[in-house]
Amino acid sequence: MAHRVLHILGTAQPEGSSMVRIVRTLAEGLDAERYRVHALFLQGPGPLVKTLQQAGVPADSLVWWRGMRDPVGAWKFWSRLRVQKFDIVHLHFGGRSVISLARSATHGKIVRHLHGRILEPQGLTPVNVSARALDAVVAVSQAVADRVVDGPARVIYAGLPISSNDPPVHRAATSELVIGTAGRLVELKGIDYLIQAVAALHNEFPALRLEIAGSGPQRAKLQATVDREGLNEQVKFLGWIDDIATVLPHWDVYVMPSLEEGFPIAALDAMAAGLPVIASSVGGVPELIEDEKSGWLVPPRDVEALTSRLRLLLTSPELRQKVGAAAYARVRDHFNAMQMTRNFGLLYDELLGELKH
Repeated sequence: MAHRVLHILGTAQPEGSSMVRIVRTLAEGLDAERYRVHALFLQGPGPLVKTLQQAGVPADSLVWWRGMRDPVGAWKFWSRLRVQKFDIVHLHFGGRSVISLARSATHGKIVRHLHGRILEPQGLTPVNVSARALDAVVAVSQAVADRVVDGPARVIYAGLPISSNDPPVHRAATSELVIGTAGRLVELKGIDYLIQAVAALHNEFPALRLEIAGSGPQRAKLQATVDREGLNEQVKFLGWIDDIATVLPHWDVYVMPSLEEGFPIAALDAMAAGLPVIASSVGGVPELIEDEKSGWLVPPRDVEALTSRLRLLLTSPELRQKVGAAAYARVRDHFNAMQMTRNFGLLYDELLGELKH
């Protein structure tokens, strides 16, 4: 009989899609005779519940994100886990209350999956996370793992399905050059600095355009920057895009000007699409991008450095092609779904004492 693994997630809204993709990949890739993946969202219903259900993953939601300040929600959570009897509870969301109740309700193994180094409402300073009361801690990058105290953390990188040995074909060269970026429109993503870089390049590249895929509270502030720089004809806000693969073929360069990242799935997507990527050298980004080989790294908030790297790429289609091909090969060889799934399978086997020697 297959072991039951419950993934605990926070929001079921689109901004939580990167974690949902990991859960879906594991559900599709793990041996179904050994592991059966389930999902529970703790911040209420949303479209990602249906996304997983349509992929064949049993998924549901409840509203419990205030810990023991919400005893009714805590009881509902405990009762749900108690009835369904999971062997492993894999936490992408939740703190001490979630851990203790999951342990009490299931007596299963508890895995905490760390996706970043910061707590956004508290600013951009990395915080430490304790491994106490956990059976395993998984970090999305070594930069995140280095913030774990009181126990070890295992790095398991996210992986994408790669089906070909050849990089995707780039869009045909035209006089128009399109820079793309994707993510939540929040200060953390540093998109204001990218707009400033585009403004600095506008006179050199009159046909240059910037497309921004995402939504969030900084939308009006970013529009104000566009207005101030006189870029209303050059910058387009696409809104939230559920499947970034639908817009990547329309871009020539991908830029990720974030101020902090645990491990950037959007940049991983762009590299898998064969796009050259320029990204801030923060968090786990240097573990993904080899500077000047499979992309470029620039200091965060450094508009001048970002502008310089963009100028280099925009003036050379051959360089864009070369770096994009190297980016694709790096994802194919080091960050593919098969590797990620195998590593989680080994972790689950180890936790349940089923490793074969």
